[in-house]
Amino acid sequence: MRPPPADRELEILGYVADHAPVSTREVAERFGEPNGLARTTIATLMERLRKKGYLTRRRKEGVYRYSPRVAQADVLQDLVRQFFERTLGGSISPVIAYLTRTQEISEEEAEQLELWLEDVRARREGER
Repeated sequence: MRPPPADRELEILGYVADHAPVSTREVAERFGEPNGLARTTIATLMERLRKKGYLTRRRKEGVYRYSPRVAQADVLQDLVRQFFERTLGGSISPVIAYLTRTQEISEEEAEQLELWLEDVRARREGER
């Protein structure tokens, strides 16, 4: 299992995923500068992401170009899984309580929840 990306690394990973293949310079100019990050900081964070296994790089015309090694959806799923396991002890009860008290959900999200619940019920029926 890969170490989870830090918040800033996650932002950079998203930028790289949307613009790959991309050089450190391009990320620094288009993402780093608007966010107050120096090119050296961007280079350090991108190299950390590569060492953690989230990015891959290829040298083209003397410049490293980075691309995601892991799909963004898989990264987010891993983060959510780790949050549930580490913070919530595997329980979804706190999430349900949070959603019922504080969050509006879209029709599409409601449908996804209903499908998930149907799947859970079907699996339980299959176990009996």
